[in-house]
Amino acid sequence: MATFKERVQHLVGTGTVDANLTEYLTATASELLQIMPETDLIRYAEESEIANANGFDSKNKRVLGLVRDGYSAQEVPLGLKKQISDANSIHYSAKRTPVYYYDGGTVFIKPDPTATEKVQFKYVSYPTVAHGDSNITGFPETAEYPIVLGSCVKHLLQVMNDAVDNEDMEIAQGVKAQMDTINGVYQQEMQRLSGLK
Repeated sequence: MATFKERVQHLVGTGTVDANLTEYLTATASELLQIMPETDLIRYAEESEIANANGFDSKNKRVLGLVRDGYSAQEVPLGLKKQISDANSIHYSAKRTPVYYYDGGTVFIKPDPTATEKVQFKYVSYPTVAHGDSNITGFPETAEYPIVLGSCVKHLLQVMNDAVDNEDMEIAQGVKAQMDTINGVYQQEMQRLSGLK
């Protein structure tokens, strides 16, 4: 299978810079991960167990769900942090109604998980996509083509800006036409992935 660099160059030519291309691929993969429905991503989810009150580092991860001892946890705002632990509060989190909140880049679950009442934490990690890769582990294969398209748009925007800086308006106009065409296809792919019609 062709590398991402080869797929991008097939659409925009060979004038790509490897470091920039890796940046464009990674940024586009993150954008797409944000719009994809959880019902699609759950098939690619990683899972970790939490058995203490230390929480779980959620940086560079899209959280898809938390289940504490068989009960699905609901997200609450950080401002309820004290109330969910207060047995006299209407926001109190009981064993059958677990909740979670974000504090910084950490996810905390209440009531606190224990060794016998663990939390299953399901998530998808934001990938780093190198230009020399040919696929992305733990990422939907159907989202790889849109990653290529989004990276092409980012690359062509840079080429167009360079042409404008060099006062070469003819090149800039040609690149813009190519970018608009690829961007149109990219937008359609984003709609497909997000489940919008």
